[in-house]
Amino acid sequence: MDRTQRNLWLAFLGEAKANRMYLAYALKALEEGHPEVAAVFMEAAGAETIHALSHLRALGEVRSTLENLQAVTEGEAYEFETMYPKFIAEAEADGRPDAAQSFRLALEGEKEHLRRFLEALRHLEAKTGRRAPTTPRRQRTASPPTPAVSMEPPSPAMRELATEKERVAALTRLREVIFGMQDGLVTAATVGPAVAAATASKTTVLVAGLAAILGGTMSMAAGSFLGSQAERHVQEAELAHEAWEIETKPEEEMAELIELYRLEGFPYEQARQMAERVAADKASWLRVMAEKELGISPDVLSEPAKDALAMGISYLAGGILPLLPFLAGVSGLAILASILTAAATLFVMGAVKGKLVRRNPILSGAQITAIGSAVATAAYFLGRLAPA
Repeated sequence: MDRTQRNLWLAFLGEAKANRMYLAYALKALEEGHPEVAAVFMEAAGAETIHALSHLRALGEVRSTLENLQAVTEGEAYEFETMYPKFIAEAEADGRPDAAQSFRLALEGEKEHLRRFLEALRHLEAKTGRRAPTTPRRQRTASPPTPAVSMEPPSPAMRELATEKERVAALTRLREVIFGMQDGLVTAATVGPAVAAATASKTTVLVAGLAAILGGTMSMAAGSFLGSQAERHVQEAELAHEAWEIETKPEEEMAELIELYRLEGFPYEQARQMAERVAADKASWLRVMAEKELGISPDVLSEPAKDALAMGISYLAGGILPLLPFLAGVSGLAILASILTAAATLFVMGAVKGKLVRRNPILSGAQITAIGSAVATAAYFLGRLAPA
């Protein structure tokens, strides 16, 4: 399941849950004699229903009536035959007769729903002359049980997995390096040729170029630091909220974790066993919930100082290179050498990036070179138009 599909399911479950809760709150408000508050709850419940239906359509779960009937009969049969009987037995074992009674009430309802859905399905099959599909709408492929924890020394493959997140984090910082160096190169290859085209003073070209590069270095490093810091603050706030929910609402979080595993294709019992194993350790529970629900890895958070350093150094390095030809003087050859230096560096940088991220190095280098060269060349002709 891809990320957006998972997010749609999570959004649907959240909206559906909110709808039921708001309706319950509205009934309680009416019971206490507050119809004006109940109206607010009812209005919100209606809006949540609209959102949930929109998510469900985007998921592709609303199909033909024949397929819909087949899907609900499978779901109702599972709840009637397996899920609620197990819930009732566990509630009684836990000394919760109120929950057991609620489950029994639902079980009777599921029995009647199943009877009526099967009757409607047979009627529709006879009416259309078509048979409903015999496979579930969402395939639930069984997986082998999770093996017990081994006490043997970690294998090379396990050691590689342990460092994989750090490797990905380092590659993510490649964004700062590419962004910084490309911006520095383009800035210097813009300012240098532009000023050189308008004046014959070597000092003027170098001072203008260095001023632009040093100012850009500080600005880009500060911007990278603040942006990365804001991202980390958001990540930490989300993790803190998730930890609070695990601490204060463990049953609800457990239900969410089970559903997350079910959305990945595991049958209910296996999803439940996996969730219980994870929840045995709160640190592991938080890590799994953060990764599956929030898309955040607690082990690899943003590092503002490192991001800023990578941005600043790469911007400065990229900016110095196109200015080097002007140390020998201002001429058409120096201008050409500056642009070619920037273009060649852009190509090498793009090729290295392509190799690191397992893309075609030639195409990656050509893409970055084309963008940077176009900007630098345009700047040269703008400089030619400027008054001497």
